[in-house]
Amino acid sequence: MANAPADPNDGRAGAAVSARRLMRLARTAALATLDAPGGAPLTTLVGVASDWDGSPLMLMSTLSRHTRNLARDPRASLLLTGAGARGDPLNHPRLTLGGVIEGCPEARAKVRYLRRNPKAALYAGFADFALYRLRIEDVHFNGGFGRAAALSSSDVLASPGGQAALAEAEERLLKEANALGARSLARLAGHKAVRPSWRAIGLDAEGLDLAAGGRAGRAQFATPAHDAETWRARLEGMLRDG
Repeated sequence: MANAPADPNDGRAGAAVSARRLMRLARTAALATLDAPGGAPLTTLVGVASDWDGSPLMLMSTLSRHTRNLARDPRASLLLTGAGARGDPLNHPRLTLGGVIEGCPEARAKVRYLRRNPKAALYAGFADFALYRLRIEDVHFNGGFGRAAALSSSDVLASPGGQAALAEAEERLLKEANALGARSLARLAGHKAVRPSWRAIGLDAEGLDLAAGGRAGRAQFATPAHDAETWRARLEGMLRDG
């Protein structure tokens, strides 16, 4: 009996999950802007964090060459990769996001960025530094050799449902998560070792972000939670079933 044809949506769904995870875990990215006056591409390294829906956040100085480029032409591209791993780096997932970079004055967005990049607090208050957000218009995901997938912004961005309620409860939920203890947090991050100590640094409807030194982890829910009680139940379920 012949095998049934593969469902192309299965590969797309898996690619979307991997892409969303990369967006949540990334702490740095390669930023490509259009240089003046000739419009040649310029690629620089920037720190990143994820907004509530997963959109990349960047803290940049107006004195930087890439920020001056964006003031003239806000179109840009970001390359996100996972943490260094063994084997051929070209066989590991990476994600390229294209779109327009805009100013992001929201105070909560800056808090999210600094939780993920605490050393940036040394200069975040300088007058020339501001937070920016990528409005995603194009997505190119490559999961490794032979595993590229065409995705859209709707595939990689989380629904805004419940955002206000979770934002209001975030401080409380993070305190509760950090009170779970080192062993539980390590399990949620997908690690057995409890040193260096893991800590909860941010949340959204789809899960919990964790960090241990320079390492990042993610507890990803099977289904989104759009209020604090449901979010708490999802996390408790992961610990119970894991």
